[in-house]
Amino acid sequence: MKQDYICAGALTEEALTGAVSDFLYRVRPHRERLWDYYEGQQPVPKGEAVRGRPNNLLRVPFPRYITEVQTGYFLGVPPTLSYERPEEGRIYADLPMDHLLFDIGRDMSVCGEGFALVWLEQSGVRVCRCDPLTCFGIRGGEAGEPLRAAVRLFKRPDDTVCGMLYEEERVTPFTWDGQRVALGAPEENLPGHLALVPFNNNCQTCGDFEMVTGLMDAYNLLLSGAMDDMQSVANAFLALYGMQGTTQGDIDEANRTRILSLAEGGRAEFVVKNLNHEALAQLESNLRRSILELSMTPDLSDERFAGNASGVAMQYKLWGIEQVRLAKERSFLDGLHRLLMALSGGFALLGMPVALEQGQVTFYKNLPQDHTALAGTLLSLSPLLSKRTILEHLPWVKDAEEELRRKAEETKETGKE
Repeated sequence: MKQDYICAGALTEEALTGAVSDFLYRVRPHRERLWDYYEGQQPVPKGEAVRGRPNNLLRVPFPRYITEVQTGYFLGVPPTLSYERPEEGRIYADLPMDHLLFDIGRDMSVCGEGFALVWLEQSGVRVCRCDPLTCFGIRGGEAGEPLRAAVRLFKRPDDTVCGMLYEEERVTPFTWDGQRVALGAPEENLPGHLALVPFNNNCQTCGDFEMVTGLMDAYNLLLSGAMDDMQSVANAFLALYGMQGTTQGDIDEANRTRILSLAEGGRAEFVVKNLNHEALAQLESNLRRSILELSMTPDLSDERFAGNASGVAMQYKLWGIEQVRLAKERSFLDGLHRLLMALSGGFALLGMPVALEQGQVTFYKNLPQDHTALAGTLLSLSPLLSKRTILEHLPWVKDAEEELRRKAEETKETGKE
């Protein structure tokens, strides 16, 4: 679902009114629905329950599983940035980027889009996650649909709905009365940079489980109906044949003594619903497999993931999630570049000219690793690879440039001794 608003002309009050209306009445309900799935509040489409019949509403948290596995595989090991200038590396290291990027990655997985906000305080440059239920982007109508602006909505204590329109040269507050936007006086913010930065999950701005919500509804319906049937079996009816003269007193006496006195030719049996457990198990297995396969998420409970699987076999099993990760990485880099440019603009206003966006980004797959074997392989390639490249590929080294600097100082001090 393409969620950013398209605006070909100037961002007038009329154009912004259309953008806010589109977000509130089309995009936000869609994202709220996806958040309900993630939080385990998805609907169970059983229809109206028959009076007196069990009405179980079971919700299996597939959305949370899919999001946590996909986000953990992509950003569970935080990406690193290496810089030629040590001061830029130290400035980036002081920012709370690891938690921020993971939270944004989770928003992307659920809603298809995440947001980060940059602002200035007397104490320095600040950055935080923004709720995707309150933010959206505005793109131009030209070829390529470039990002023009971003909007954040919020409520004041008196329940007045307000917002901020973030453009590259200014920030403009506005109010929303339910029908129209009223723009306020623009303010200068981070010249040349968007302070509210969107991150897309992929080029379609689609969440990781959005395409399989129908299958998850069917899975919940199957389990809920099966549980209803199991309870109905426990509430089976007793049928008496040839016992038309049975009274309530006879039934009460039978319940007390646990003895039935039947007439000649009479019989008694329970009437229950016949359940085909094998068919239910097969359907449940097919739905589970389809949900995970079509969302490109590996089933970690699969015993074939354990054991001594070869590297090629493991890569084949992870081929689906790897394609998702690569798509995420390409889209994520655009948002990260914009975020780093906004941060650089903030530091420049504080008299600290830096170019954080020029850092070399390295992503890592969050997989169990044999660190000893990895270190041995890298060291065996030391005649071919630079020390910096080797350090960048060691998962426990956060900043290769800083590690090289420490090593140089250590060598210098050892030489003096």
